[in-house]
Amino acid sequence: MDKKKYTPMMQHYLQLKEENPDSFLFYRLGDFYEMFFEDAKLASQELDLVLTGRAAGNNEKVPMCGIPYHAAKSYIQRLIKKGYKVAICEQLSDPATSKGLVERGIIKIITPGTFMDENQEASRLNYLAVLHPSAFNITILLAELSTGELRALQIERSIVALQKTLLENEVKEIIIEASFDKKWRQALEEMDQFVISTQTRIDLEQEDEALLVNQDQHIKIALQLLMGYLKKTQKQHIDHFLPITLDQKKTILQMDYETKLHLELLESRSSSNKAISLYSFMNHTQSAMGSRKLKDWISHPLYDQKRIEQRQDAVEQLIDDFLLRENMKEHLTFIYDMERLASRIAYGNASPRDVLQLVSSLEHAAPLMDYASKLNAYPEFKTIDRGQALYEQIKNAIQEEPSLNLKEGGVIQQGYSQKLDLLREKAEHGQSFILELENRERERTGIKSLKVGYNRVFGYYIEVRNTNLDNIRPEFGYIPKQTLANSTRYATQELKEQEESILHAKQSMIELEQKLFDDLLKRIKQDLFMIHALSSAIATLDVLLSLAILASQEGYVRPTFHSNQAIHVVEGKHPILAKRIKNYISNDWQMPEQETIQLITGPNMGGKSTYMRQNALLVIMAQMGSFVPAKKADLPLFDRIFTRIGASDDLLTGKSTFMVEMIEANYALQYGTKHSLILFDEIGRGTATYDGMAISQAIMEYIDSALQAKTLFSTHYHELTDLAQSHGSIKNVHVDVKEKNNEVEFRYRILEGKADKSFGINVARLAHLPSIVLERASQLLKGYESNPTIQEHQPSLFIMDEVKPEKSKLIEMIHDLDVDQLSPREALECLYELKALQEEMEE
Repeated sequence: MDKKKYTPMMQHYLQLKEENPDSFLFYRLGDFYEMFFEDAKLASQELDLVLTGRAAGNNEKVPMCGIPYHAAKSYIQRLIKKGYKVAICEQLSDPATSKGLVERGIIKIITPGTFMDENQEASRLNYLAVLHPSAFNITILLAELSTGELRALQIERSIVALQKTLLENEVKEIIIEASFDKKWRQALEEMDQFVISTQTRIDLEQEDEALLVNQDQHIKIALQLLMGYLKKTQKQHIDHFLPITLDQKKTILQMDYETKLHLELLESRSSSNKAISLYSFMNHTQSAMGSRKLKDWISHPLYDQKRIEQRQDAVEQLIDDFLLRENMKEHLTFIYDMERLASRIAYGNASPRDVLQLVSSLEHAAPLMDYASKLNAYPEFKTIDRGQALYEQIKNAIQEEPSLNLKEGGVIQQGYSQKLDLLREKAEHGQSFILELENRERERTGIKSLKVGYNRVFGYYIEVRNTNLDNIRPEFGYIPKQTLANSTRYATQELKEQEESILHAKQSMIELEQKLFDDLLKRIKQDLFMIHALSSAIATLDVLLSLAILASQEGYVRPTFHSNQAIHVVEGKHPILAKRIKNYISNDWQMPEQETIQLITGPNMGGKSTYMRQNALLVIMAQMGSFVPAKKADLPLFDRIFTRIGASDDLLTGKSTFMVEMIEANYALQYGTKHSLILFDEIGRGTATYDGMAISQAIMEYIDSALQAKTLFSTHYHELTDLAQSHGSIKNVHVDVKEKNNEVEFRYRILEGKADKSFGINVARLAHLPSIVLERASQLLKGYESNPTIQEHQPSLFIMDEVKPEKSKLIEMIHDLDVDQLSPREALECLYELKALQEEMEE
């Protein structure tokens, strides 16, 4: 493209676009952000904008579309959610005083990983991930700008492990070096989940070196890439990051991405409106920080008995002390999101209302932490800085209802600055003079409708309607200033002199307020790390309180832990279903030290999967420090949980159900230990019967002999139950079902021994399959049971052209209705009958 043929302004636009080819360029022209050329075409489609044209020189019009600058946030948000970047080009000089072209430059590049949305859901995090592969591992540095969090992970050098980790942490953007493996980059791009950006390393500033507390060289390189990228996109140094924390696998109960999905820890996979995740169910936190901390505790339960019992001790004390619990809860309701407030202040985009929220939070932090100091399990709460020195300095700075726009003034509270108070007094005196002048001129001229007004273009003026112009005499000293259709505006020498004084006072007042507010933010920035430390303590306290509220409301018990591998749970319940279902059936979970596998048989809908999920959730709740829904729970500590529950194809990578099953099973077999918990729900159902049976038996034998991990293994392969006879560590259990007259009653009780049969046809009958299909299935089943090899020799009951589709009773009743013969009353009764039949069929 020949840029020389365009106007100087358009040449500048094209130059900036060349420097930022992967971003939408929002180019500020007056009160609008404009986009041109391909940006305009794409933006008009993505944002539903009208595509127009603009003269660009050489008699050529180029595509253009624009948005008002004051409404840019919503448009930027829409583009970011679609995975785009937006470069903001602002006017750096005043158009009114600039000679020639207005100076413009890019002040920030907003990306999916750096976007900070004020309306972002409190519990959600927006991670930017830096990837640095080494010979055997991949270092991942996760950065969250809105909270200042820096977290490092080091995982095995595996594209699958990398993909899972990025998905698990809901990463929005990835930063890599140009030398990053091309095949791996392609695999990440094909996932279509992240924006991928390249960056070169930079030397760290001295203050950034402090973020590396005992971290290795690979983490340092990742930090160099991160700081280089942020400097390039944010056009400033980010100085509110906390020191990097390294995930310690040895101290947490590890679960992979699929396990957390299967167990619905953070999000429900059900389409039902009533379905909720474990997080949603357990969340009784009062603050945004607490809600995020609760998510973290659920996602990363502990594998450290001392720390678990520390949490349990605090929860137990809060359960027992009702007044302490209620007093804490009351103060927590006044605590705002201090982490994100601190980050916005450090980032330079805080508002006066943000400062007010920080003041409120600090005001209630002191009494809250005084109550927290009574928790015997957390002596550190006694020594934490409550931020009261900062509170005393900022508590009287901002008005109760500050202006939303600093340029309008009305932000700093009366009494905070003597100089500002004097300017306000002068400005207010000027306003009083204007009112006095208006009354005086009305008396002098005899014009009762005369008024003194103001606008930004003409300043102060005296306005007289045309019908009263004859009353204006030369001795009044009125100087015509503006003629309108119905009136004329005048100035006087006195008004001109007072105008200069008033406007000067107003401008000085606004400038001083801006300076005072900037100084206030600088003062707060000095205590950022104190605010973060206090925020972390309050978040921890909030989660402990949430666990206490839940346990108190639901009557949960405190689980205990021991060093052997025996499991002893009495009357355990699924936390969510027990709350929702009135007479929920509890189940014991008993596995002695020598028992490794419970082989669970029984029909679908009988409760096998619920029993398995229930026990996994009990373990997670126990190891995160929560009390649990059971009469008693005495457990070992588990280092990992592996699951394979539910059948689904992986459409993202094109893997079949069976392949997904095998991959997830392999993960458990490769990384499971004696201290792990494995849940396998109907392994092998995605392939041929005998293949599936053989694979299932081989997997169980391997777990039993090589891993000795506690395993819950449900199956429809009843032949596998014979393994209990030759393997003393495998035990058969089944779901209790009662059958009478071909009807089944599910009792949802887990009993010892194997199931007599699968009851599949009975379940099909509950689903109202056509009766002829059920009859044929029963006939085939009898044949298979007597001789499994005769399936190809049983003649079909279905003779072509003789079997017609069976209609439901509902359809038949509607078909037989003679609508014209029904009276209104009969029609109404008929509707009631049809409605009742529909409800009966849906039960």
